Amino acid sequence: MSENLRNFTRAVYGMDAVVQRVPEAAWDNPSPCEGWSARNVLAHQIGVLRGATETIASGEMKRVAQPEELPDPVSEWNKTRDGVLAALDQKGALNQEGEFWFGPMSIDQFISVVQWDPLTHGWDIAKATGVEPSLDPELAQRSYDTIAPMRANLAKRNLVAEAEVEVSAGADIVDRYLGLVGRDPNWTAA
Repeated sequence: MSENLRNFTRAVYGMDAVVQRVPEAAWDNPSPCEGWSARNVLAHQIGVLRGATETIASGEMKRVAQPEELPDPVSEWNKTRDGVLAALDQKGALNQEGEFWFGPMSIDQFISVVQWDPLTHGWDIAKATGVEPSLDPELAQRSYDTIAPMRANLAKRNLVAEAEVEVSAGADIVDRYLGLVGRDPNWTAA
């Protein structure tokens, strides 16, 4: 197993730790993603990971629309989580090369970039629903190191917030990472 696969899997299971604990009545709570509920954030993440699954399975860049409705969020998440991990488990999957979402790279490199999405959105859902966030500091550092040089391009493509959130000079890596992707580490539902 590659280091990138281990990290991606940790990010997916970190989000899973949040999704599994969301109270059913909390899915429509507002999230740190302006205009999105926790349910909307999960629908987006399901779309991203289903697109990644199709990309991994086909070796060609795929985008899959997020579900328009998500009446059973946990069930849909479970299918999506299992699907992307099963696709990555196929012999040779990580070595495939192609022109993927972030340019020419292998699937192994692709998932090293994509890991920031479940990492961030797991935090978004946790904050929206009152669940303790599961944001691994080591993964936050790896994601920070990956996203920082790409940030301007990602912001132009609306993949991260237009502006970073300023955090204190002594902030830990989790707060610095959240600020980098445009999240206020101190966000609370209004």
